[in-house]
Amino acid sequence: LLIVLIVVIVPLSIVGWVLTTRSDRSLDSAIGGDYKALAQNYSTDVSDFIRDRVADVNAMAADSSVLAAVGGHATGVKATPTTTAKGTLNSSASEFLRERSILDPRYLNVVVTDTDGNVVASAARPPKNDYSDDEFWQSVYNKGQGSVKISNILDNESVKAYYVTIGFPISDASGNLMGVLSAAVNISPLLARFQQNEIGNGARAALVDDSGTVVSAPNTDVFTRARSADFEPIRDSLGPTQGQQAGWTLASVRGGPDIVGYASTGLKSHFDNLGWFVLVSQEESRAAAPIRALERFALVMVILGIFMLTLLFVYWFLHHKQRFEDIDTVSEEQSGRAAAASV
Repeated sequence: LLIVLIVVIVPLSIVGWVLTTRSDRSLDSAIGGDYKALAQNYSTDVSDFIRDRVADVNAMAADSSVLAAVGGHATGVKATPTTTAKGTLNSSASEFLRERSILDPRYLNVVVTDTDGNVVASAARPPKNDYSDDEFWQSVYNKGQGSVKISNILDNESVKAYYVTIGFPISDASGNLMGVLSAAVNISPLLARFQQNEIGNGARAALVDDSGTVVSAPNTDVFTRARSADFEPIRDSLGPTQGQQAGWTLASVRGGPDIVGYASTGLKSHFDNLGWFVLVSQEESRAAAPIRALERFALVMVILGIFMLTLLFVYWFLHHKQRFEDIDTVSEEQSGRAAAASV
């Protein structure tokens, strides 16, 4: 019986141990794959949002009323509050931009300037009439070459919204720069998706930049300047900046390992300041909780089987000689009785 148990239980116990270990790794891999896919979905949403807004601004910059406004505005003349109030806000270009903002409230304001920085059209009263000294305007103007730019995230306290400014060069049919269109776009609804405490089955999503600074996460925004603990372990595994970068990893952070799925938005290839990544993460112990109890039960059964087999072996080792001694004693007694009977 002991030999049979050794032949059967010991191999099964070892196989059970191996299968338990592999199942744990397989579970982490499956969850990591799901989080990677979820991060890719979120990153696609972010990328599509930004690209769609850039396309909208491009369409505004190509509108005939906007082209007429920058083309018919005298250069070398700085605008004044009086000319802005009487001319700019009442122009057909301003009316077009105003209607566009009403149709899509995400556009907080749209301002058109000529190549000298004079405001020639605006959806609402512009914050200033001369943008020639504005750093962002100069980056879009780009010394007369024109370049599409997106500003860092700003805070509009009057409407309680986070926004970015998309700057688009206005050019004629020959490609000559005629002016600059700047659109302030409300991105609060986009960032709000990352403010949820949990998504799915207890995971959390975060938008971070390529330096590891949190752009938006539960109880954190871009102005907190917080660092993402989950981003540091994946920094070295990131590939080239071109295209999508996605994957998952088991990150060692304070409090235990996290399963982290990540995906790049792919925006940095066009906008240097938008090296954004989406992270979807959860504590490994919590993510594997639904079957972790079953794994522990299997492991306990393996240990218990080996322990019982050990006890059986020890019992046999201590008592097998005593059994033979008892048999020898009985045999001697039987032999003595047989001799007495023969006498």
